[in-house]
Amino acid sequence: MTAAVDGAVDGTDDLLKLKGIGPKLNTLLIELGVTRYAQIAGWTETDIAAIDAKLGNFKGRPVRDQWVDQAKYLAAGDVAGFEAKYGKI
Repeated sequence: MTAAVDGAVDGTDDLLKLKGIGPKLNTLLIELGVTRYAQIAGWTETDIAAIDAKLGNFKGRPVRDQWVDQAKYLAAGDVAGFEAKYGKI
């Protein structure tokens, strides 16, 4: 993985690279303990429901914006595959 995809030095990924996640949602996810693409890539429907219930005004975004699929590409370091499907990072 490249440094840009792998994340910052503190062991977190730049969740802002996921389409549909802006600064406010990024902060909320970090507060909920979500900091890595691999975490999101591994979410089950139960996990999505649990996170979704805590997203307030952002409820529905994980499914609508296909976070799990996006995160699978980025967790694998497949920037080309991500960009082919979701557009430039």
